[in-house]
Amino acid sequence: MKTPKNSIRHFDRLQRRTIQFVRWNLPVLVLTSLSLFFLKCEGTSPDAKTLLVPLLVSADSTTSTAFGGNQGGQTGNGTPIAVDDTPQTFAPTLNDITYITNDANPADDPYSTKGLLQFQKTSVSFKKPVPSNTTITLYFGKKNMELQPDGTVTNALVTLNRTAATFSGYTYLTEADKKVKVYVVAKNEFGISTKQLTIGHPRICADAPKLPATIGDCNDHCIEATKTGSIVELNAKYKLPIQGTSLNLDIVGVSPKSLPEYIAPSQNLVIPVPNAGIHTIKTSFNIYDTEFLCTKVTSFLTISNPMKFTIANGYLSIPND
Repeated sequence: MKTPKNSIRHFDRLQRRTIQFVRWNLPVLVLTSLSLFFLKCEGTSPDAKTLLVPLLVSADSTTSTAFGGNQGGQTGNGTPIAVDDTPQTFAPTLNDITYITNDANPADDPYSTKGLLQFQKTSVSFKKPVPSNTTITLYFGKKNMELQPDGTVTNALVTLNRTAATFSGYTYLTEADKKVKVYVVAKNEFGISTKQLTIGHPRICADAPKLPATIGDCNDHCIEATKTGSIVELNAKYKLPIQGTSLNLDIVGVSPKSLPEYIAPSQNLVIPVPNAGIHTIKTSFNIYDTEFLCTKVTSFLTISNPMKFTIANGYLSIPND
């Protein structure tokens, strides 16, 4: 049988524990009471679909409680979503592809005729995170390389296969002053994204002016270059100050190679007795018919009277579109 003194002590301990329990769990008790009150006022039964009862937890100085969801975000010191660690599933959407070009290493290019197309690790990126097994394929080829609707590519000269987790860049050795067609294809189970580039490394073509352009002095002998749609027109002009004899004026466009290929066919104007004024001869080419970054255009002029012989020549950049 407990003595009155022991009963008082027992009552004191019980009272302290009750006060401590209420103090630790007061926010939760208040929230639960309010939830029940509002449900009662609305006439709604507290079933599993309409009532969320917070869990009463033991208070501890190292314990924290968070309320609400964390949809698609980070709290505290959580690890950011990376390419190879994404909680959501996205079809790939490629950003614009970046690259740099450089001269080839002399050990690989003793005649200075090659260039490097360099894709860095950051050259290929996505608008949203993608699964780490998303494939990234780079295709290199000429103008006859074609992309099919299913993401496959035909007539590629070189193919590089990587994934979003393993792509670390790539360097492609190519002939300088020639265009290279590049397809970048990203694919996973949710979709396909593609990008196309037409690029090259200029060496001889590095300083070629863009169209429209003029080579020479049009008050005497010059070449004017213009572009309409995909057609580049080259117009050789000579301004004859007086009536003369035996005028010969031509125009041609060739590749920048040491063994040139025709880009714009040669055209020739011959006038036995030319009148004073401007005399012209034209040639042209389609930009999609050549794989060179520029063309060397040349016009020869000869006339017997007044006696004259001049050459107008230079390089002109060939646009991609």
